[in-house]
Amino acid sequence: MKKIAMFSGSTPIYNLTCTPVDLPGTSADLLGCRLAPQESSEAHNHFETEIFIFVSGEGRVEMNGESLPVAAGDAVLFERFENHVIVNTSDSEPLLFHSVYWPSDETASLVDADRKSRPALVFSTPPTPNGDLHLGHLSGPYMAADILARSLRAEGRSVRHVTGRDDHQTYVMTCGMKEGRSASATADHYDALIRDTWEQFGIGLDGYIEPAATLRYAEFVRYGIGLLRDKGLIVARTEPAAMDADGRYLHEAFIKGSCPHCGESSDGNACEACGRPNTCTDLGGATATLTGKAVAIKPVERLYFRLSAMAEELAQYVKTANMPAHVAALSLDMLEDGLPDICISHPGPWGLDLAIEGFEDHKAYVWFEMAFGYLWGAANTPRASAREILSNAATVYDGKTDIVHCYGFDNAYYHTLLFPAVHMALGLVPARTHLVNELLDLDGAKFSTSRRHLIWGRDFVQAVPRDYARFALMLNRPEALRENFVVDAVRSDLNRLFSGKLNAWAERFSSRMATRDGQLPDPGAWLADHRQFHGWLMTQVDILDASEAMESFSPRRIAQVIAAVIAEADRFSAAQSYLLDGMRSGSANYARTALALEALALAVLARACRAIMPELSCALSAPLGLDGHDGRNFLSGGHKLNGALKLNLPPVAADLAERLRPAAAAKSQAA
Repeated sequence: MKKIAMFSGSTPIYNLTCTPVDLPGTSADLLGCRLAPQESSEAHNHFETEIFIFVSGEGRVEMNGESLPVAAGDAVLFERFENHVIVNTSDSEPLLFHSVYWPSDETASLVDADRKSRPALVFSTPPTPNGDLHLGHLSGPYMAADILARSLRAEGRSVRHVTGRDDHQTYVMTCGMKEGRSASATADHYDALIRDTWEQFGIGLDGYIEPAATLRYAEFVRYGIGLLRDKGLIVARTEPAAMDADGRYLHEAFIKGSCPHCGESSDGNACEACGRPNTCTDLGGATATLTGKAVAIKPVERLYFRLSAMAEELAQYVKTANMPAHVAALSLDMLEDGLPDICISHPGPWGLDLAIEGFEDHKAYVWFEMAFGYLWGAANTPRASAREILSNAATVYDGKTDIVHCYGFDNAYYHTLLFPAVHMALGLVPARTHLVNELLDLDGAKFSTSRRHLIWGRDFVQAVPRDYARFALMLNRPEALRENFVVDAVRSDLNRLFSGKLNAWAERFSSRMATRDGQLPDPGAWLADHRQFHGWLMTQVDILDASEAMESFSPRRIAQVIAAVIAEADRFSAAQSYLLDGMRSGSANYARTALALEALALAVLARACRAIMPELSCALSAPLGLDGHDGRNFLSGGHKLNGALKLNLPPVAADLAERLRPAAAAKSQAA
């Protein structure tokens, strides 16, 4: 017997004062937790399942926009990885509770049945219509968003994939100046090319944000800005601004220098290399892009969004949202350094007119505008009034819809700090999941239009079958780290896997099934390599479960499973020739297991391919009679194939690298 003073400890954990208690002989751990009056815990999640048992005081528990009041006698259960915050609402009494937590035994999936019933809204960041899409763009937000939407639909979820055209970027205007077009004509021209490229890659869209083509769009953005001004979050300030020799205001595409944070070359307002914002006046050695001359500094009155005023809410948000390490580190570092207020109005000839007295010649900062563009896309009611659009968006941004933002790291702080700040200030629950890519290099160097070092997406998808193009981009997707795309290596991988191993395996399987009149067997007796292969195959299904789930989504890992299953199953199939070719009665029961395992491996491959390589998935599923098979259970014995499995996957031409030669591939898309 041992008496323990449960709330006497002093161990700090997540801003709680805790008493750790050992529970010998169990897998569970116990904490006695004390939270001071008017304090809140640090937002957090963890691998273990946890239950809070409240014994004294009053407070609330928050999770992803939901809030539950709690008092003595209440208990709250959290599944693993569920983000949560505990708040003591009392002015004078501590909130006391027990925390019991234990490791979960789940291995198959990170998403429970309730979560799978939630609708999902997937945004891929709208591209700037100042050029077509190259492979770097496509390996990032657009393919990933399409594959995620397909994967979630396969779970039975209601999903919308929304993107649009980012017309008001100053890069549209500078591109038009180079090509002899107006900014609007430039946007229209490249938007048509971009949409065609998406279609050629099989990227499906369920909503499209068109700022210039929708009359109510500008009204809605201005309405939202007005609400933030009323809340005191948008204020006028006179601050130094960059000007050229003729007195023209410089920002974004019109100014360049060295980033004040990382020292890399940067344009105005944000650095692509480190992801941090700048004021334009703090760029080192700044020059006007159009003239190449040094800039002058002059005070200009502009409107600022008080991002710093939202620091506390954003700190909790960043710690509970689902994002990769690089993005979380950037966001947390910016919070620790002190968030800057963001200039949201720029004098100039291109962009969305603010139509605010005293700022008649100012345009809305395009990335601030996009925070409202996402709400516009969520509402999906372009003919409604501004008030109705915001109300409709609120029914999506209410914490009950899973909202995912797909983008590149250079756009990170907009999505993790700026947009959430705007949305929270409007009373909305911001997106919880961030699917982020790093840069894709080509032959060891960054994709570059100016240096003619790139491959246009349309050239690649016209040179190889569409499924091959989708697979190659996801196998080389720059998740977490930069990745290098080497054409000869890609061609070798495609030919080795598809026209080589998969064709051979499919032909071998079809020949074996022909001797059984196309009827699948039940498994019989098992040999050592049967057990090994089955165990390995189930591990791949576990990886698919995790990689297709929204919280741990990874199209790169899905592509790796496709490659691994083809290679290992072809090897297994070839090794079973000793049993299956010229089969004798003594080995018949073992042969049944070998053939049943081959069919199961084909079912796993069909599942792995369904979002990345949908045409191949259909070609595998049709003869096997698969309909949503998850790859875990053997196909029914006695089931007859719907014809032979004849894939005949073509090889990629040996001259692919020559056809996609960077200098040729970078030909002007302006014609």
